[in-house]
Amino acid sequence: MNNRILQLRLNETKQTVNTYENIDNGKTEVFSVEKKKKIENVLLTLSIIGLSAMFIYVIFIWEHLPDTIPRHFNFKGEPDGFGGKGFILVLPFTGLGIFILTTLLSRIPDAFYYQYNATKEQKKLLYNQGRIYIRLLQAEIVYFFLFGVWRTAQVALGKADSLGVYPLYIFLIVILGTSIYFAFRTNKVLKETR
Repeated sequence: MNNRILQLRLNETKQTVNTYENIDNGKTEVFSVEKKKKIENVLLTLSIIGLSAMFIYVIFIWEHLPDTIPRHFNFKGEPDGFGGKGFILVLPFTGLGIFILTTLLSRIPDAFYYQYNATKEQKKLLYNQGRIYIRLLQAEIVYFFLFGVWRTAQVALGKADSLGVYPLYIFLIVILGTSIYFAFRTNKVLKETR
C-alpha cells in the first residue's frame, strides 16, 4: 500500500479552492479553481485576438494580393503550389473551425480520456488540466496560422522568398513540448491523489 495518504477536501470560501493535503508530512498544496479559470480565459482571449487579427489582416491586404498566390510550401518553406488569391482565406477559416471544435470539446467532460481506475476527484482534476491543455494548443495553432497567413501574403507580394526553414520545426517542437508537459502533469496529478 502507498504510505502517502492524500486527502481531498473542498474548502467552502468566498472563492472555491481545491486543497490537497498530504497527511504524512502536513504539506498542503493549494490550487485555485479561480486561477485555472483565469488562465483559461487569458488563453481564450489570446485565441480570439489571433483569429480576429487573421481576418482583419486578410481584409486589409486583399486588394493588394496578386491573382495567383502560393497555396503550398515544401519543408524548406519554398512555395511549390499556387492558386487563386482566395486561398489566403483557407487558414483563417480552418483556424476558426479548429477554434470552434476545441471550444466545444473543452466543454464536454466525457470527451476526455481518463484512466479506467481514476477516481471522481481525479477525473475533475484531469478535466481541469485537459481544458487548459486544449486552450493552450488552440492558442498555439491560431498563432501559427496567423504567421502562415502573414508570411504567405509576404511571399505573394514579393516581400519574402519563402516561409523560412524554421517555423514548421518550431511549431512542431512547441506542440510536442506542450503535449509532453501536460502528459507529465497528468501523471503527477494521478500519483499525488492516490
